[in-house]
Amino acid sequence: MHIPDDQYTLREFCRVIIESSESVLKGYHYNQIKSFFYLSEDGWEEYLEGHYEVEDFGEVTKFVGEYVNRKGAEQIAEFYVGEYEQDLQMIITAETEEAIRQSLQPVFERSEHLSPMPIMTEDFQQMNEIVLSRYEDMRISEFKSKRVPSLADARIRPDVDREIEYRGIDGRERLDEFRDEYGVVPTRIQYEHENVQIKIDTSGKFTLLTINKESFEILFELVREVVQNVLNLRDVARSIKFEKKEVMPGNLKITVPEVSSGEIVFDQEVTLLQAENFLRGTRNSDELNFSFSDVTAEAGSLDFSAQVADETRGSLFNVSATEDSMRIVPKQDCSFPSLVEFYLAIIQLLDGGAKMHLYETQSAS
Repeated sequence: MHIPDDQYTLREFCRVIIESSESVLKGYHYNQIKSFFYLSEDGWEEYLEGHYEVEDFGEVTKFVGEYVNRKGAEQIAEFYVGEYEQDLQMIITAETEEAIRQSLQPVFERSEHLSPMPIMTEDFQQMNEIVLSRYEDMRISEFKSKRVPSLADARIRPDVDREIEYRGIDGRERLDEFRDEYGVVPTRIQYEHENVQIKIDTSGKFTLLTINKESFEILFELVREVVQNVLNLRDVARSIKFEKKEVMPGNLKITVPEVSSGEIVFDQEVTLLQAENFLRGTRNSDELNFSFSDVTAEAGSLDFSAQVADETRGSLFNVSATEDSMRIVPKQDCSFPSLVEFYLAIIQLLDGGAKMHLYETQSAS
């Protein structure tokens, strides 16, 4: 992106893109802006500086990486990041998916200070309502929907867990029909209108296919709708931790472990088959980096347990689940991004209506 050297706030930076989109995007094959939101904590800026060339643009920072394009040539990839709200960073780029996959994602996946902003399925439905109520003639050309019993009743085989992807000019009508018939709700949508084309999904990625003031206004409005719930989730993940504390019983000073565990409450009863599919889906995912060991699983009244490792960050935690909920007990070096991304895996692959909260804190006596 060709951004004039200056000092910008995040909104001033977006205004430059809107008012000078032709020059800003000159040389890019697709005139698209992609925006990613990341939860953050202290130390993320130093991490960024340790992995990229950075340049200050006021409240916005440019960072540059490298990747190999489809022709085998090395190229640079440019990204810009600014603070949308405290502890929530907004990344803006015009780079290709290949550049993002090679230059952005691997570095951010290893950070203990940054985590993709997941959007809860219920919040995503509210975002959809905002867009459709703002534009009565808005078209939906593409969507992906999943079965979430708490958000939609199913007329046809309500006990079946299902996922549907659809592309077509009648997407808005089909989305409602699939919801009524099969009890599925959207987790990714592409909207098309005379002045606005935008794609959103529950992983916190927004793609602006039209670059104008209206598109950015919708983007900011949608993020405002979910930001508080997202920050609350980050606080829960940060509270699930393993610590060592010094205590003084009498004249002694000893160090004891203190464990704050979490719980994911399922929206629907989980079966052994669903738990096994979750393990398989997580292992086969190109975007998730969790491995499972010491797995035990029994059918009937579900009894499932495993040790989970985040292979990129080194985080380690134990999980134990019944058909109604899953306990998360952290071990040493368990970072908040690992827990946020594990929760994201749960709502993507197991139960779209699941909720995570702090369970209890225990100290060794």
